[in-house]
Amino acid sequence: MTDLNEPNYVLGAKEVQQTILILNLSIAQIELSITEGDHSVNALIDSFRFMSQHIEEIQYATAEIGTVETDNALFHKQHSLLLSQTSDLSQKMQQAIIAFQFYDKLSQRLEHVSHGLSSLAEIVSHEMRVQDEQEWEKFKLSVRKGTTMREEEELFELIFDQKIPSAQAIEIMKARMSQRMHAEQESQEEEIELF
Repeated sequence: MTDLNEPNYVLGAKEVQQTILILNLSIAQIELSITEGDHSVNALIDSFRFMSQHIEEIQYATAEIGTVETDNALFHKQHSLLLSQTSDLSQKMQQAIIAFQFYDKLSQRLEHVSHGLSSLAEIVSHEMRVQDEQEWEKFKLSVRKGTTMREEEELFELIFDQKIPSAQAIEIMKARMSQRMHAEQESQEEEIELF
């Protein structure tokens, strides 16, 4: 088995072709996944918006019904229950719509990965470019410019700038993201308690 760290290690034409094919396959899979996901998520978002609008209308109608003067205890009990249930449903719908933002973030990341793989395939497919240090620096700069999210930038810094192995960098980022998620949840809970 050849050591990849040996200075004499060079990919042959066949290995380069296979690498390019795998990169192109990966790019195509990412692009198709994004397309399929877009259709599904858009349908879900439309459904949730539709349901959210109807819940708002039910809330309004329930509030209007509450203006009816009656001494009927069952009426007041059902009215209170309806107000409570529609309020809970409305909050859950809003949480669901916000959760769909996750998909948008995922889609952006996958697009950035696809772009990076396309650029890598382009460099690797040309013998002169693959050996040109400036091409690799331009590629690295292009990837860095494509990092539009905080987590992407931090991951880039860990792997490229700090030279941390990818498995370790992933664990570091998972811990950071978990801490941020817990901090956001605590912040939201504090805001809810204020009202």
